[in-house]
Amino acid sequence: MQNIVKLTLPEKCRIIAVSDIHTCWYLLDSVLKKAEYRPGEDYLVIVGDILEHWDQNLQTIEYVMNLCRNERVYCLMGNNDTMSFRMAKVYDYEKFIERCRRKPCNTFLQMAEKLGITEFPEEQFEELRKKISVHFKAELDFIENLPYALETQQHIFVHAGIENRPDWENTSDLYALTQPYYLRENQCSGKWVVVGHYPCYNYKRAKNTNLPIIDESKRMICIDGGLTIKHACQLNALCINKDGDNYTNEIIWDTFFDKKKVTRDFSSHLSPVYIDPYNNRIELLETDNGIARVRDTVTGKEGFIPEEKLYKEDYGLRIWNNLNAFPTVIKGETVHFCGFAGNYANVITENGQVGWIPKDIIE
Repeated sequence: MQNIVKLTLPEKCRIIAVSDIHTCWYLLDSVLKKAEYRPGEDYLVIVGDILEHWDQNLQTIEYVMNLCRNERVYCLMGNNDTMSFRMAKVYDYEKFIERCRRKPCNTFLQMAEKLGITEFPEEQFEELRKKISVHFKAELDFIENLPYALETQQHIFVHAGIENRPDWENTSDLYALTQPYYLRENQCSGKWVVVGHYPCYNYKRAKNTNLPIIDESKRMICIDGGLTIKHACQLNALCINKDGDNYTNEIIWDTFFDKKKVTRDFSSHLSPVYIDPYNNRIELLETDNGIARVRDTVTGKEGFIPEEKLYKEDYGLRIWNNLNAFPTVIKGETVHFCGFAGNYANVITENGQVGWIPKDIIE
């Protein structure tokens, strides 16, 4: 693994860890204010993936570079962050154009647009790419030189994970940046490993929330709130308070979705049913008033979901949400409204539950 920062923390301090902001610098700013972040006193660790997916890449680089002028701020490399300098230096013309086609909202293209470059004729490709790279040299160098991990007395921060080996420092770059479902793995570093990369919601143990998952037995913590990846998403901040050898954790989160007030109580007798978003095959059993009863043929589990949340793939139907996700809300409660599906509103409740409530009970 490249470029590991070794940091000895003082007797008393606070570490704020966030991950996967994916160009939503303004939400990071909001979360830091909510956490009452103290520049110069608190340590701030951004655990990779500041870029890609959404459209404010340049503003995000500027914001994070400004943060990193403080010696107690560390931004780590994420897999999506590598795309900027790969497009600037590594990709050949064919791969470059393919990336532009598949992911038109990317950092390097936004750099090009800033210079008025909107097309890349093959005969001018290298000339144009060099022009962009020279103009944005500071930004590209900043991203390319990000460390892959940060180690303190009790914690290792890394984007996706470390390999289960005593010499974890020799974890491959690919594993450190891209390992999925890391909480299903094991690690023997003797320290707490804090990762992002894979949304917490995708794990059963998240219990139908985007909230961080703390695995005491494996000494692993996942903090990815699914920002820009999941439809109902949030940015989590893990605040680690150190007092000598005593460490305590606090979780603070926020999202960019508008708040709405619940006008009457709603509850369901159903308990959420976990569905692996990347390994499900759905059989439609029946529909009633916009709600589908389905079976996941991979696990045999059945449950209900808004009919609009069934997606057709080549092999059949699939879903990206858990089943029976109808959280209890009470009159007067505030929820974050994430969109409609038929007669239901997708919300994040005050206690972090993600799911569906009747759309006519919010205002």
